[in-house]
Amino acid sequence: MKIGIVIRRLNTQGGTERRTSELIRCLLKAGHEIHLFAEAWEKDLTRDLTCHRLPILKPIRWIKALSFALFAARTVKKYDLDLIHSQARTYADDLATLGGGCHADYLDHFLEEATPLRRAWEFNAPFNRTVMALERAQYRRCSRLILNSHLALEGLVRHFPFAAGKCRVVHNGIDCDSFKPDANSRAAIRGELQVKDDTVIYLFVGSGFERKGLPEFLEAFAIVNKHNSTADILALVVGNGDFPRYRAQAKQLGIENKIIFAGAQRDTRPYYCAADVFVLPTKFDPFANTTNEALAGGLPVITTKTNGACEVITEEVGFVVKRAGEVEEMAAAMESLLDAARRNTMSASARQNALARPWELTADLTMKVYHEILAERKNDAGR
Repeated sequence: MKIGIVIRRLNTQGGTERRTSELIRCLLKAGHEIHLFAEAWEKDLTRDLTCHRLPILKPIRWIKALSFALFAARTVKKYDLDLIHSQARTYADDLATLGGGCHADYLDHFLEEATPLRRAWEFNAPFNRTVMALERAQYRRCSRLILNSHLALEGLVRHFPFAAGKCRVVHNGIDCDSFKPDANSRAAIRGELQVKDDTVIYLFVGSGFERKGLPEFLEAFAIVNKHNSTADILALVVGNGDFPRYRAQAKQLGIENKIIFAGAQRDTRPYYCAADVFVLPTKFDPFANTTNEALAGGLPVITTKTNGACEVITEEVGFVVKRAGEVEEMAAAMESLLDAARRNTMSASARQNALARPWELTADLTMKVYHEILAERKNDAGR
């Protein structure tokens, strides 16, 4: 097939970008011809692609979003393609993968505790109105919509019920060759951080600290530390955010000497290797890829029901709390993993969980959706 892939930027840094690059790799391996329509891309990812650069107007955020959709719609029509698969908010596609879920649903979660006035202001802001208008057009135009979790599906259908029949859920995969336990990396990072071999490290990875639940992580860790004052434990935070604010919170909680802020890291893999438990009490994530990365690294995972990736977490590999605010429940789960035998058993299960869900499986399920569209199109043509 000749397949068009539409995305703002193709790289391996963000979740949508990584998922798209893995899909393209699998499609090329299956013998398909790929046309990339994007604003920018990494050369190493496009050696076997036909690339089409999309210009965008950049002065204002909402104009940037609208211009990308307009230029994408105009450009893809110039080429004879079997399918157009968008990874962005565009409206001239056969199907779209909604890696970030539905924007209106994101606003619902983001504004959950906001005043009615603030909610009205945000929902009517030019950028948010533009994005939701583009989403509505996309959902009406596309034959299929792929979401990476049932959490994301429920949010979309709540706002756009007409699109329910078009939706398919395909969980994100993971590259278990890149993310895996490694004793040398573990020793190197622990040496760099001056952490002993037997210290139990609770790892938090993510930027946008408030949404990802860092305040709640620190609260839960403080409870574990209080209940186990003689235990050798450490909280390790990888990501970018308001460091002075959270250092102050750590000091107020009395854990300032038991936390390391490692900052943003281009390569997070060694930090998974250095850790013992992964904790992500996110307030909203359609599917946090860090969850898969931690599982592949052999880490038990503690996360929330508002992380779509909780759908792949079983009791053998981790714990799921209702929401970020349930710090006592989260602390109890963290405390239970001070037991080395239990931790080691869950670690082995976590790795097996990830091995069962490679990116190739995600690509195969995506290609099944392609064939659904082509079969439906053939049936329509025969009527």
